[in-house]
Amino acid sequence: MINNLYKELGLKENATQSEIKSSYRRLVKQHHPDAGGQKDRFLAIQDAWETLNDPFKKEQYDKNLFSLQQSSNFRDENWEDNVNTKKYSSKVKDNEVKNWIKNIYNPINRFISQIIKPLSQEIKELSADPYDEELMDNFCKYIALSQKKIEKVDKLYKSISVPRSISSLGLDLYHCFSQVKDALSELDKYTQGYVDDYLFDGKEMMKEAKRIQSKMAYDKKSIIS
Repeated sequence: MINNLYKELGLKENATQSEIKSSYRRLVKQHHPDAGGQKDRFLAIQDAWETLNDPFKKEQYDKNLFSLQQSSNFRDENWEDNVNTKKYSSKVKDNEVKNWIKNIYNPINRFISQIIKPLSQEIKELSADPYDEELMDNFCKYIALSQKKIEKVDKLYKSISVPRSISSLGLDLYHCFSQVKDALSELDKYTQGYVDDYLFDGKEMMKEAKRIQSKMAYDKKSIIS
C-alpha cells in the first residue's frame, strides 16, 4: 500500500496546488529539526512535497492512488464474492460510460474551453496598460466569471462516480480543471499586486490544462469509437 502523501500534508486528495504549497510551508516551519521537530517527520513532509509539487510525479502518483482506492472499494463491496451474481453486462457498462461522458465529461470540457480560450485575448487587452482601471476591471470580471464556472465544474464532477473502465480519463479530467482552478487563483493574485510571477504561473498552468485537454480528446475518441 502506498503512503497517502496528501494526508502527510494534512490535506484532502482534491487539494489545489496553492493549498499544497501553503500546507507544506506551514508544516516545514513547524517540524524543522532546527525548530525542535522530528527528523523523520520533516523528511516525510519533504518527500510529499517533492512528489506533489512536480506535475509529472503528481500525475503518476494520483493515478496509482486512485487505482488503489478503486480496488479497495471493490473489495469492501465484496466484489469477489458477488462477481457472478452482480456482474454487469457489457451493455450496462457501455451505457454507464456514455452517460458519464454525456453528462459529466462533455459539459465540464465545455466550461474549461470557455475559460482557456479567451485568456490570451484577455491578457493581450490588459497588457496595453495594466494600470488602467477599466482594463483591469474587465480582466477581473473574466477571472470572477471563470471561477464561478469552476465551482460548477467541481460540483458536477462529484455528482456521478467515474466508471471504473475509464478511470484514467476521469482522473485526467480532474487534473485538467484543477490546473485551471489553480491558474485562476494565480491570476487573481496578480490583479491584487501586479507581481508578474503570478501572471506567468497562471499562464503556464493554463497551458498544462490545455495539454491535458488535448490528451483527453484523443483518449475519448478511442473510448467511443
